[in-house]
Amino acid sequence: MNDSQKLRTITFKDFLSLFVRKLWLIILISLLCMGAVFLQQQFFFTPEYESTATLYILKRENESTYNYTNSDFSLALDVVNDCTYILKSHAVLDEVMASLDLNMSYRDLYESIETNNPSDTRILEVTVTTNSASLSKEIADQVCLIGTEKIADAMGFEQVNLYENGLLSSEPSNQLTILAYLLIGIIAGIIAYSVVVIVYVFDDTLRAQEDIERHLGLSVLGDIPNANEKKSHRYGYYKA
Repeated sequence: MNDSQKLRTITFKDFLSLFVRKLWLIILISLLCMGAVFLQQQFFFTPEYESTATLYILKRENESTYNYTNSDFSLALDVVNDCTYILKSHAVLDEVMASLDLNMSYRDLYESIETNNPSDTRILEVTVTTNSASLSKEIADQVCLIGTEKIADAMGFEQVNLYENGLLSSEPSNQLTILAYLLIGIIAGIIAYSVVVIVYVFDDTLRAQEDIERHLGLSVLGDIPNANEKKSHRYGYYKA
């Protein structure tokens, strides 16, 4: 018997049949994973709330006209990093902590602030994330209010406007949605089916006559009934 005789041929039909047989297990594992995440969210979840205020950066003092040209857009991209640095500097954040009487360190406040510059604009979005919706809004507004003065003085801008105050969020920003739970279930199901397939591919257990003939190279002459099994069917055959 050569090695090719020992190899088991696995077809798409085998995978499909395996999927149907193990569908209950895949669904069970998916539900268990979704349930575990749900329980974690219920008992160990720390809500976080975001609030975003918007700054509008106007022209420099030495710019004679203001048009939406490529140079303006290039300028916006050039200054956004500088503005971000100033907004998150000690000069701004220390004053914010003092004005709001915040019970947090400079590093904690620094890490709670993120900035974003929408493409081809002079708009700078300042987003603050804390465990309180009202606190996030207060910090976002105060950072922008104090930051506008610091940016204008340090960078020579004619004016930096607080275009939009932060909004008071009603829902946590880190709360999982139904879509997120479905995605977790799907991923868990895919992983479970992958494990089932791997076990199936590497399983060399002899289950049928074809397996015996392929692995041992012997012909099966007959089946021996299992005397310990109950009789099935009206003809008295035993289950194998």
